Amino acid sequence: MELRPETSTLEQRALALFCEDLSRLREECAQDAGLEQQLGHIVAEARARRPIAALLEELLGTSLDSAVRALGSGLPGSGQGWADEERYGCPDHACALVRQPPPAGPVPRCSVTGRPMCRL
Repeated sequence: MELRPETSTLEQRALALFCEDLSRLREECAQDAGLEQQLGHIVAEARARRPIAALLEELLGTSLDSAVRALGSGLPGSGQGWADEERYGCPDHACALVRQPPPAGPVPRCSVTGRPMCRL
């Protein structure tokens, strides 16, 4: 996961982390009605662009900064190549997530709103 560092606040990083992991979180929370309800509340808050950092910390059981650092790191030289000029960010600039689709791939969509991400 890549984040735009220039003006990234804790809430923007929280929303970026949430967007990046939403499908995985949905799968994991589907096994527990309480967690599914908690996740639904976080999705509603994220869509309304209200703060979710504290809610995510509670759901994940860890500090948000720790989760962002762990997810943002990767092994150097691993993974497939990406075109540098094809970088996309949050459609309304609410989060700091940056996605790079494979060359000539489809424009990524926001996991929370479903809207196409905007080219950076």
